[in-house]
Amino acid sequence: MDFSLKEYEDDFQASLTNRLSKLLPKDWGDRSFIISNTDKEWKKIAKDVTNDLSKDRLLTQAWPEKYGGIGATNLKQAIFNHILSYMNAPINNMTGVNWIGPALMMYGNQEQKELYLPRIAEAVDQWCLLYSEPTAGSDLASLQTHAVKNGDNYVINGQKIWASNAEESDFGLVAVRTNPDAPKHKGLSTLIVPMDSPGISINPIKDINGKDSLNEVFFDNVQISTKNIVGQENRGWYQMASSLDFERSGIATFSAAKRNIEKLIDITKLMPEITENKKTYREDIANHWIEMNTGFNLAIKIPLLQDQGINPTYEASISKLYGTELTQKIAQTSMQLLGTHGQLKNNKEMFEVSEQYLSAIASTIAKGTSEIQRNTIATQGLGLPR
Repeated sequence: MDFSLKEYEDDFQASLTNRLSKLLPKDWGDRSFIISNTDKEWKKIAKDVTNDLSKDRLLTQAWPEKYGGIGATNLKQAIFNHILSYMNAPINNMTGVNWIGPALMMYGNQEQKELYLPRIAEAVDQWCLLYSEPTAGSDLASLQTHAVKNGDNYVINGQKIWASNAEESDFGLVAVRTNPDAPKHKGLSTLIVPMDSPGISINPIKDINGKDSLNEVFFDNVQISTKNIVGQENRGWYQMASSLDFERSGIATFSAAKRNIEKLIDITKLMPEITENKKTYREDIANHWIEMNTGFNLAIKIPLLQDQGINPTYEASISKLYGTELTQKIAQTSMQLLGTHGQLKNNKEMFEVSEQYLSAIASTIAKGTSEIQRNTIATQGLGLPR
């Protein structure tokens, strides 16, 4: 398949690719495979790229103009995200752009939209998503962090976990239980929380690769104005489900898969000796290429549905499931093919397969396990009884 999407891509993709090429280091194509998003260099590049693209509202181009966008289609925004991922361009605050912003546009009041959305679009504020808890991951409705009304404030107590970039965020969108007596899906609300509020503490969590990219966040009698509630009290479950649908659209996953497959092909050409006695490697790589193209077509359907005003719930689950399982397949093939060569550190001619392999393990767990996705597809997509 040609990734070009002819009716949109010619001028837009060419100009964006050229722009990113000027912003990124000349050897970024190779080095991006071996640099971590926790490195100082990565963070500096991310800041520069984010600030540059936000000048022309490209990060939020599908948003309405009054909130910091240019009124582009969701499809064009998806193509933009595809190019960013394929070039492995570091970007700050994708949580705010991809999930918090759309959630506020759907459920926030006018004051919240006018206050927060332009600042996300202009790359002024960073946001984190505070949903998961130690005992409430895939089953988010079981969360125990609670918010009790006290005059004009909510008082929040509890713990969140697996929060990306919480330590660098200005605000968080936190899911809390506001009615402990209601059924678990009906007593939830979401609140906007300044991350420097008294009573919030953040501890880094080392991921499976030893990187401090995730955090646990504790709330100890944190007082937040009742004006910070997003949408209706006790209706937060529906908002949470919608924001996770945005998170699962998945086009960047398939763009990254394309980049990784192409890198693997380049390595086999550079070092043909690694393919000796590995008779099925051609078929394996060819199968991944087919799956990647199929997945891209799945993912591109989601912004097309959004442009028609349709909420792509089960379609997003298909894309998330298919993309993350493909990510694991590519990592496994790379591990088997490159062997010890893929364990080398800081070798631009390779990429650190061991790190990619370990990271891929979590991909089918984070943001909804594969089992949860299959259940959503069965019930909401196929209409099967629970």
